[in-house]
Formats: sequence, structure tokens, C-alpha cells
Amino acid sequence: MKLILCCDYGLDDAAATVDALAHAKADGYESAALVAVGGNVPPDVSLANAKKLVAHLPFSTVPLTVIDTTAEEQPFEFLKHIHGNDGMGDLFSDDEGFSAPVLDFAAWLSETEGEYDLLSLGPMTLVPRVLARGSVRRFVFMGGNIAEEPNFHGYEFNHALDRAAFTDVTQRHAHVAVTMDTCRHPLLNVQNVDLSGGGLQQRIVARAKEMTFVSGEKGCYIWDDMAVKALRHPAWFETCAARDRDGNLLNVAKYVLPKPYPEILEK
Repeated sequence: MKLILCCDYGLDDAAATVDALAHAKADGYESAALVAVGGNVPPDVSLANAKKLVAHLPFSTVPLTVIDTTAEEQPFEFLKHIHGNDGMGDLFSDDEGFSAPVLDFAAWLSETEGEYDLLSLGPMTLVPRVLARGSVRRFVFMGGNIAEEPNFHGYEFNHALDRAAFTDVTQRHAHVAVTMDTCRHPLLNVQNVDLSGGGLQQRIVARAKEMTFVSGEKGCYIWDDMAVKALRHPAWFETCAARDRDGNLLNVAKYVLPKPYPEILEK
């Protein structure tokens, strides 16, 4: 069983990746692919950030492959005011020690077969092509909004950057949608929480909190890590069908565990 993560490597993507990889072997995965897509940052910056993150993992994990999507046309914004000058909080200066294989997206895709779980944590542009390969067992994504106020041109950011791909994927594939409605839960707001100490994931979350004060965000929600939680701990969520403003019918996850985010944050 493979784990595929499509991430536009900003801070919440980094926190989510650390969470997923820290438990990948225990969760039954034999390998993982980190598909570095454009979104929060340009594709080349996303690729550089994936390498830096992997180089600084303080634990061993399943065999990893980093997927280079820079040859693919993709939408993106460079949200430095939210994710720092390098797009990942300026936490890591280099990728010294990085040794995982890097494959071109098209080449990797042509060899993708068998069963996998897919986490999509950025825009959906390349996701239809991934889902056309092999056999997806569980597909969880962070994106979309139902009732929550949108955060980018009238939509949730990942949805806004490629509405056509978002509609295509949600209409044709079974999924669990971790929307803005899922994440903007009072228990999940860490903006006024002490996050000092702890390991790599906690450092990333703490930096995300710091950046919300710079950007003027009202609250700090680690959006993408909640998609990891929905994949790893489905009992923490209830799902319900709801339509977004484009008429897409989403299977929306609702967080029902009565614990605040610091208590479910891996130490």
C-alpha cells in the first residue's frame, strides 16, 4: 500500500507531511510519494521545500520519493506574508543530507499502479491525472468551503486556484473533504496557544502561528494537518453531504472529537 501526498509546500503542508510520515510505517504503508505542486508557492519552490523538509526529518520513515512537477503548467500564488520568504516559514536554510530519489511527474505517473491512499493538500490541477492511475482506496483532500467565509476571491484558496479540476474530482471520485468549515473549529485555533518546545511538527505549527500575527489572520488553523487526521483517525470525524457555491456535492468531514488541537498535535 502506497501513500501519495500532493502538497503545495507551505507551512501547513509541512506540518501535515511530518504527521503523515511519522506514522506511515505503523499505518501500514510500504512507501510514500511527495508530489510537490504549485499553490501556496511556485512549483520550483514547492520542490525545494519538499527536499528541505525531508532532509530535516528527525525520524526514519518508509521509503520516500519526491515528485518534481515543475514541467507541468499549474496555477500558484507566492504567499510570502503567510508562509515566509521561502514559502515554508524560513525554518530551514538548506537541504543538506537530502538523499531521496526525485522523479519527474510524468515519468512517475506512468509507473504508478496498485492501491494507494491519496491526500491532496493543494490545488487539484494534477489530481485527476493521479486518480486515473492505479486504484485509490481512500481519497482525502483539504479544500472548499460550505458556510465559512471564503479566503481567496470568493472561494477557499485550493478551490479557487483551479475550480474546474476541483469540480471534476469531486463529482467523479468518492472522497472526504476537509473544508474550511472542518478546520475553523474553536478547538482547533492555536493562535493564542503556547507552542514552545516539542518536536519538528510543533516547531512548524508554532511558526505558522507567528506568521498569522504578521499577516493579520484572525485565528491560526493548521488546515492540511486536519486532512491527515481525517485519513488516520476517521472516528474523530462525522461526514455529511453538502453543496458548495459551485454546486459541487462534497462529503464534508466535521470534527467531533472534544479535544483541542494541541492535544492531537504529535509531540
